[in-house]
Amino acid sequence: MLISSGSVAATYVAATKSNSSSGFINLIFLLLIIGAVVLFMRRGRARQRAVMETRNNVAPGVEVVTTAGLIATVVDSDDETVTLEIAPGVHSRFVRQAIARVVVPPSEESLPDYPQADGQHPPEHPDDAPPEGTH
Repeated sequence: MLISSGSVAATYVAATKSNSSSGFINLIFLLLIIGAVVLFMRRGRARQRAVMETRNNVAPGVEVVTTAGLIATVVDSDDETVTLEIAPGVHSRFVRQAIARVVVPPSEESLPDYPQADGQHPPEHPDDAPPEGTH
């Protein structure tokens, strides 16, 4: 079997072309992975910064939720601890890291409909409304 130098060169060129395109695809894939890791790290740092800012800005009178799910009102705070009122007259000390979030009071728009002045609820649907003149 006789192998010509032309066929060996052609085989070598074809192999290097496929390896270089494969290397390019691997490089793009590696850069995408690195970009995703950097993106997730930035989001995590921003979230951590926001949590730290919330914990540091807790003031007396603010309602908070602890990491255990306890809803309480801040009575006093210092650099490391927060005193929470968990029931009227019952105070407990927690480390600041135990504060998961600050409770935001509901806005006027999100409050439920309360009974009207005559003591009746407004109808849910137009079909539920009483006939006119029966009030």
